[in-house]
Amino acid sequence: MISNSANSSAPASKEAPFVNGLGMPFVPVPRFSTLFCVWPVRASDFQAYASDKGVEMPAQAAGSTSDHPVVNVTWHEAGAFCEWLTQRERAAGSIGSDVVYRLPGDLEWSAAVGLPEEPESNPEKRSGQAEGFPWGSAWPPAQNAGNYSQELGVDSFEFTSPVGSFPENAFGIYDLGGNVWEWCQDRYERTSDCRVLRGASWFNGYADRLKSSFRNDVGLPDSRFTSFGFRVVLGPAL
Repeated sequence: MISNSANSSAPASKEAPFVNGLGMPFVPVPRFSTLFCVWPVRASDFQAYASDKGVEMPAQAAGSTSDHPVVNVTWHEAGAFCEWLTQRERAAGSIGSDVVYRLPGDLEWSAAVGLPEEPESNPEKRSGQAEGFPWGSAWPPAQNAGNYSQELGVDSFEFTSPVGSFPENAFGIYDLGGNVWEWCQDRYERTSDCRVLRGASWFNGYADRLKSSFRNDVGLPDSRFTSFGFRVVLGPAL
């Protein structure tokens, strides 16, 4: 288990997260040894990578600032950020060679949002099977439930919102519902090149898309949209 600081042997927890060199806090989730960043990768985090590697920063959503989630990042670019961050943090002595920064696995993401174990064999078969939403079982969502389509009238943000703007879940994690779709490591199904996206976004307002168990199947690895972002986890390589 990763400790909450370089000077402590106490494991990371909701109350004392592991915080990396970019100021990204990580907390544990059920059923896995993986630590989840409490919010999506911010524009400022991705800018640090882009500046260091000399790559172009993608265009961001209208009105966004450094603490909004980065958008218009492809699955491949998200993976490149994770590789860069792993090398950076190992060089700083913050993490060991037994763990990496990476995109979450589909079932890890489910654990983080509070779903029970899902017996289906792949993301396509799991999609939409479990009932409930990141905020609970009620529909429509209450005020301040998250950053979703303006048609729902639950938030004041037209596009993305600063990370952590809405209540955290039971594990201390923010934005698992709304704001941006989050890339996962898995293919949507075994014969498709599309990667899984979870969590819905500022663009979405239909109940089926907002379910915690819904998997978005339109994510080709080079897809780039202002509703697509990503979250980083820290754990064993997949």
